[in-house]
Amino acid sequence: MNYIKKLGISLIYIFIPIIVLLFIFTLLNYFNVISYKTLTILRFILFIISILLGGYKIGGNSNSKGWLEGLKLGLIITVIYLLMNYLVFSVSFKFKDIIYYIIILGSSILGSILGINKKKKN
Repeated sequence: MNYIKKLGISLIYIFIPIIVLLFIFTLLNYFNVISYKTLTILRFILFIISILLGGYKIGGNSNSKGWLEGLKLGLIITVIYLLMNYLVFSVSFKFKDIIYYIIILGSSILGSILGINKKKKN
């Protein structure tokens, strides 16, 4: 039960900033303040930073093997994105999606490694 609580907190650290900032970025795009290309780049950077932050949070809460906790978190996020894209939105699968999911896993693992190393130094 304690692990599920830690995982839930990490997922909140990931999804709340994504939802809020995507809403703001979309409004800015709607009013032609930023272009669509800029929106796409900002969205990608936002996802990476949010997942890195969530990995950092779960790595800071774990006792050992931060990379494994980050891998688990990254796999959970990847499965959520896969289900949303292909079951809810019916988006076709492309090769660049594989690269995107690998980047998600990598940023989650990196965040958790940084989180557990920060915890060990204190």
